[in-house]
Amino acid sequence: MQIDLKYGTSHTQLKLDDRNLIGVLELKKSSGIPDVIKAEKEALANPLGSKKLSEIARGKKTACIVVSDYTRGCPYKRPNFNLLLPIIDELHSAGIKDQDIKFLVGTGAHRAHTRQEDVDNYGAEIVDKYQVISHDCDKNNVSLGILSTGNELLIDKVWVDADVRVMTGMITTHYFGGFSGGRKGILPGIVARETIRKNHAMIVHPDVDIAKTKGNPISDEMDEAAKKAKVDFLFNVVINDKKEIVKMVAGDLDQAFDEGWKACRDLYLVSFGEKADVVFACAGGYPKDVSLYQSQKTINNGKLVLKENGTIVLISECSEGIGSDTFARWLKEATTLDGLLSTEQSKIVVGGHTAVGNAKVLKRFDILVVSRIPKEELETRFYEHADGIDQAMQWVKDKHGDDFRAYVMPQGGLIYPCPQGEVCRK
Repeated sequence: MQIDLKYGTSHTQLKLDDRNLIGVLELKKSSGIPDVIKAEKEALANPLGSKKLSEIARGKKTACIVVSDYTRGCPYKRPNFNLLLPIIDELHSAGIKDQDIKFLVGTGAHRAHTRQEDVDNYGAEIVDKYQVISHDCDKNNVSLGILSTGNELLIDKVWVDADVRVMTGMITTHYFGGFSGGRKGILPGIVARETIRKNHAMIVHPDVDIAKTKGNPISDEMDEAAKKAKVDFLFNVVINDKKEIVKMVAGDLDQAFDEGWKACRDLYLVSFGEKADVVFACAGGYPKDVSLYQSQKTINNGKLVLKENGTIVLISECSEGIGSDTFARWLKEATTLDGLLSTEQSKIVVGGHTAVGNAKVLKRFDILVVSRIPKEELETRFYEHADGIDQAMQWVKDKHGDDFRAYVMPQGGLIYPCPQGEVCRK
């Protein structure tokens, strides 16, 4: 069987004998919304648990709209729509002028956008007319007080200074935050590095898990932070495997997000039977495979379908290499995985949290990476390297034998694998 897999902005092919293939794990087939703008206007006109945005904004002077950074792949702009324009129309109808509307890119601890990335993601019609600011986790952050965890909520002053605060983004499963979207637009999206660090350092907690929203300390703290940050209005989308929008939610932070993540869970949940020796896990192409750092969702989803000591074959172009200097340094400087896993929570930094999370996976499974990252860079960080699919296949056969059993995950960063018969609705 030949399976086409996205690799950067192009494709690669995986050829797998039928005797080796258990199955291809994909999202449930779901059609995109045919008229996105019409659907968005209906969602904005009928918000969940909230007044309309135009009513919230009436009598106010300034607005801040948080947008996701390019690594999230939120489909803000396509040839036939721009999701941000109807939101602006709501603010205009309340009397807020263009010069008083700012867009804040929720980069978290990621690098700032280039102007071209802003244009590519939000459209020239936004970038040429409005101020688009990349959040800086090291500058221009103010305190909103201490959270119940003891973590100080330091957040971008642009958000705090706005009269109306709108959060946008996309809901997907997340391997330690439960789900992205909603409250995650605040923390880590627009908060200070130390606030992110303390939150993400809880990755060592046993209740941190994919698709878990309650009782997950990372997710719970994100919820509290978003409430303290006073989000006035939420607009989130859910996409299918073709990156088409299949669901929109708008309105109150909690009510809209709850409906959104439940729709995401039901679409992304994929049941599987026997566990495999190998999973061929594709990150899904650009921008999800822009770096090894961004491919962690795929790795962590892939591990769920494997037997102990199985192999994850990660297919991810990684045009930006490893993608985080801290993540790369922590893995390279670790003498053993056990040493990395024993790091005290108080000493885990942003980027280091991903190294610790990755060490959990590397302790149980081999991770064989098909990418543009040089062999030495991978092998000095506990990964295995393959020049391409053919070499990866030979590596798998050498370890597991010719009769290995495998799953293929063409969109490994999206799906939520769950064993048949288990209750996976968290």
